[in-house]
Amino acid sequence: MALKWTNKAQGALNSSADRKLRISSLTKAIGLASVFGAATALSPAAQALKTDFGVEYRATGFYAQSDAFDVVGDPRNDNDNGFAHLIRVKSDFLDEDTGISLHTSVELAGDRWSGDSTRNSPTNPQAFNATNTGDNVRLDLGYLQIPFGHTVLRVGRQATSYNNCFLVCDDRRDRVLLIQPFSKTFQVLAIYDRRRDLDTFENTDNGDQFVFGFVSKPMGLDISALYIKYLKNYEGDITQATNTSGPYVVSGADLFSGYISGNIGEVAKATVGANYFTNGKVTTPANNGQFVTEDALSQYIRLEGSVGVMDWGVQYVGAQDGGYISPGFDTYSSLIQNNPESTANPTSLYTMAQSYGVEGYDESVLAGKLTWNVTPKLAITGAVGQLDIDNPAPPGGSNSVSDESTFYDLQLSYQVNKTLRTWVTYGILEENEAGALSGNTLLGALPSADFSQDDVQAASVNLAVSF
Repeated sequence: MALKWTNKAQGALNSSADRKLRISSLTKAIGLASVFGAATALSPAAQALKTDFGVEYRATGFYAQSDAFDVVGDPRNDNDNGFAHLIRVKSDFLDEDTGISLHTSVELAGDRWSGDSTRNSPTNPQAFNATNTGDNVRLDLGYLQIPFGHTVLRVGRQATSYNNCFLVCDDRRDRVLLIQPFSKTFQVLAIYDRRRDLDTFENTDNGDQFVFGFVSKPMGLDISALYIKYLKNYEGDITQATNTSGPYVVSGADLFSGYISGNIGEVAKATVGANYFTNGKVTTPANNGQFVTEDALSQYIRLEGSVGVMDWGVQYVGAQDGGYISPGFDTYSSLIQNNPESTANPTSLYTMAQSYGVEGYDESVLAGKLTWNVTPKLAITGAVGQLDIDNPAPPGGSNSVSDESTFYDLQLSYQVNKTLRTWVTYGILEENEAGALSGNTLLGALPSADFSQDDVQAASVNLAVSF
């Protein structure tokens, strides 16, 4: 990061010099005190404290349109446009004597613009500014890292991605993580996550999971695998749960996820990954495999390479019997997935593999992309692919329906400098009788999820700063 301050040993100042410093440099002292605290900056106790600060800013303007959104009796339009921005301030603190560090990130804003009065109002109407109210400040990250020799323990709210975003993508987890390296190329992981705890003294709603896995790099390959066990806090028909919030739907389930990645000579990089969900204990009256009470598999195969100024990629992505794929996975389409858990994409309008084990629900994407690196900073990417859906119970229907949709995507990106990047996206997804649109947290709820008769298109203009 570009902004760094390190407190070095300064020695104790005598009272006379201290008074002189306060008198002759009053303005400067006030400025420093407002950021760091004068006492901390000068205290011998802070000699070994190293601090690191950074910021992240993202802004987006977006547009989505389809005749599918034009619903009889609904006054809303068949299109929508909006703007949003994200502001995060990061700060890390390291005690150089012990190696213990605290890592934090605060989200100052992360919402769609709604004009002078935002969605979050003051708790008390008597305020200095009740007309132009502000958003809530939210904790993004906050965890302590403690080294024990080569072993590392992390406790707190942490960012997580895994399996090239196939299992999880830029999520935030309340977590205890233990990392044990056995060599430079082999590490073992042990994790506890508290995924949900909504109501006190109603443990049925708790979502707990233990994770065990490894990361290895033998012979030029990247290999990793995880086993995830969800604790059984509820078992049985979900409609019979008597607690306020209902059970955690994958209670008791087993999940396996892993990948292998490596180069095929100098031709391409190949990656193969999969998720396997099974043994869920929460059932539905339909007895259709939800929620992962039966086997649910998903997988991807990806080949990517470069030829001169051209980069290329082809991939297959599939989910059988309601297999799970993270919403953030890159399908090469800006309208399908590509919606990380903590950094929403406003043009993501279809999310595949979210039925959690419905038998017979199969989805797949076969796609290719080509990037022309016009200059070292300017790139143009085009992608085309096909979405196939086999749905045993589409919206409003009782019979199985299968259909396919072609998608087209175009992106132009420009890396202005090491700090600033801008990009523009435009995508089209053809109509599909078997699927249902899902929207996203920035675009909001859609007037209609049915796009059986109409294509969908969406575009965005973006800029991002990070330092």
